[in-house]
Amino acid sequence: MMTQEISLTFGPLEELKKIIADHPDRQFKLFLETDSNSEYMLLDYSGKKTIFHSGLNYTIEGVVGDQNEPSGYIECRYVTLNEDEQKVFKSIFKSWVSEAKRPTGLNSSVMVHSEKDNFEFLLINAWEDENTFMVWNNERSNQMNQFGHDGNATPVVKTYRPM
Repeated sequence: MMTQEISLTFGPLEELKKIIADHPDRQFKLFLETDSNSEYMLLDYSGKKTIFHSGLNYTIEGVVGDQNEPSGYIECRYVTLNEDEQKVFKSIFKSWVSEAKRPTGLNSSVMVHSEKDNFEFLLINAWEDENTFMVWNNERSNQMNQFGHDGNATPVVKTYRPM
């Protein structure tokens, strides 16, 4: 999955399938949101100039774990970080390179940085299953829960299943 840039878009399943069919030269991964079972996300990891109009374009800043096809349970964690918070956030993420320091059940993680907003970050975490994610997400020791999004005290977290 490794390129330098990724782009995301959301939409109805049929519309996203059409994008996939119209652009066979791209590397796409389609996901279904777990809460609604009706929201779909399309990830383009071809590294090519985006074809999406969503404005959700990111530069990859770090990778942890096995980056083969994402499977299991996918968590997208959106955070807004000032310069000091960015240092702490990146330090925590980098510690995950060591399997001993990685959250139990976390198969892989990609840290990306918004191309349009210097303070916006996204973690795309691939978990073994929903249970391992839920246990980690609710642990007091979860250092990633200290970072909020867009002035809120908590991050925005969306979960998906690969299609």
